[in-house]
Amino acid sequence: MTDYGVLPTGFSRKPLTTILAEIEAALITEFGPGVIQTPQSPLGQVNGVFSEGAAKTWELSEDIYQSLDPDQAEGIRLDILGRIRRIARAAGEGDDAYRRAITNEGQARIDMQDISRAIAAIDGVSYSHVWVNDTGATDANGMPAGSICIAVTGGDDGEIASAIRQYIVPGVTQFGTTAIESVVDGYCRTFRILRPIDVPVELEVTVRAFKDNLGCPPPSATAIKTTLLNGLFLLNGDDVTFYRVRSVIEAAFTNVEVLTINGSRDGIPQSDNTDVVIGFIERASLSSDNLVITPVA
Repeated sequence: MTDYGVLPTGFSRKPLTTILAEIEAALITEFGPGVIQTPQSPLGQVNGVFSEGAAKTWELSEDIYQSLDPDQAEGIRLDILGRIRRIARAAGEGDDAYRRAITNEGQARIDMQDISRAIAAIDGVSYSHVWVNDTGATDANGMPAGSICIAVTGGDDGEIASAIRQYIVPGVTQFGTTAIESVVDGYCRTFRILRPIDVPVELEVTVRAFKDNLGCPPPSATAIKTTLLNGLFLLNGDDVTFYRVRSVIEAAFTNVEVLTINGSRDGIPQSDNTDVVIGFIERASLSSDNLVITPVA
């Protein structure tokens, strides 16, 4: 592995002394140890010219690499990065202040996609979703007016609290079932998150499978089951409905028709084609063992 160029730790520029030493070593290999390469010799002078040119190329490469990072870019290149975020440099604004505006350094951000990405990136988080009630009344999920709810499965409470603290300013109402805390510089803030209750759902799906217009045979029950398990992504509060099941299966197979679904939760069967109702603080889970695909003629 090379010690120079783009590395996991950043860009490592090859020094001029290393470049010159490599050129001299290459000439010794080519012409033998007796070749004269002192700085005053003609060959030494040529080595100096070529090594300086190569060093400038390395400097340019490093400059290009840094120009993609707002923490390192300067001048017009920083302006280009600002345009990506649609943030124009104010009149007379220096690089340092403009850089802070681009990176939101020291500022709380409440864009939903920013919060969602930060939570999802935490090690151990297997599910997360951000809900917002921006109305003036309690919504159908029971969230108070102007509140935010962060639903998370997995992940460390402390890491989640630290991530939330970067994005949610004090005073914003959080809706949830679990209190977590973050302490920074002696200031403690308590956040509430929703830890969805896992609700295993048992589901039997009756389908009619037939040859398609090209005469291809219908898919097997196993193939239909795999498709449904992979395609049925449910958020907390999402009911398991006939519409959702039918949408996943019939979108994947033009020669399969979903006829009925029979579901149950907590050991309580539902009526034919009746939704399996899931509360907002719950999240349905469907495993291969609890899913039965029954083809009929």
